[in-house]
Amino acid sequence: MIVRAVAQWREPEILAPPWEIVHTVELPPGEFRKFKEDLLQAQPFIMEHANDLYVDNSGLTHGMLVLCEGIDDGILVNSEGFAYARYAAYLSGARTLSLMNRYPSLHDFCVGMDSLVEKYVQQALAGQEDGGFTLFYSDLDAEVEQRVYDEDMVNFDRQLFLDMLSERPEFDEVETTQNEVYLTIAPEFVQEQAPGMSM
Repeated sequence: MIVRAVAQWREPEILAPPWEIVHTVELPPGEFRKFKEDLLQAQPFIMEHANDLYVDNSGLTHGMLVLCEGIDDGILVNSEGFAYARYAAYLSGARTLSLMNRYPSLHDFCVGMDSLVEKYVQQALAGQEDGGFTLFYSDLDAEVEQRVYDEDMVNFDRQLFLDMLSERPEFDEVETTQNEVYLTIAPEFVQEQAPGMSM
């Protein structure tokens, strides 16, 4: 995973004051590039909301999130009443963060799916035999039913679950039949077995 971040140098702690995003603007790629490369240039989209962009008495920054079409990252802006980005910060993964904040149910769904996939990745690695592991749909369905009942999951998508398994580096191949999923463990994750013993 690659992210963009500005690192502090020799600071005793990370200081990250809170921001409330009060406006979101999405720009075409060309306009976003010009904005990013010249933050001190006055912008109509900042001027339009300039009076809403400031730091209040509690230290909360009321800012704008500027996104680019087709890109996940964004730029936080606090103009302090001006028409340019008087204060700016690059926010990696801004679009995804905004999406998850806008739809809490989507966030809960993603967290639940990730947790379920992680459980079976670890189970496959621990229970592998001859470089493979079989996951039965009956076991998966029972696990999902229990998690939904316990409110640890809000929903389940089987095809997405299989896609997520396929994207994990621990598996070389994910094969499905009507009743089961066979996971071929990637060579670097295959555990050696003692002679004459099966896992």
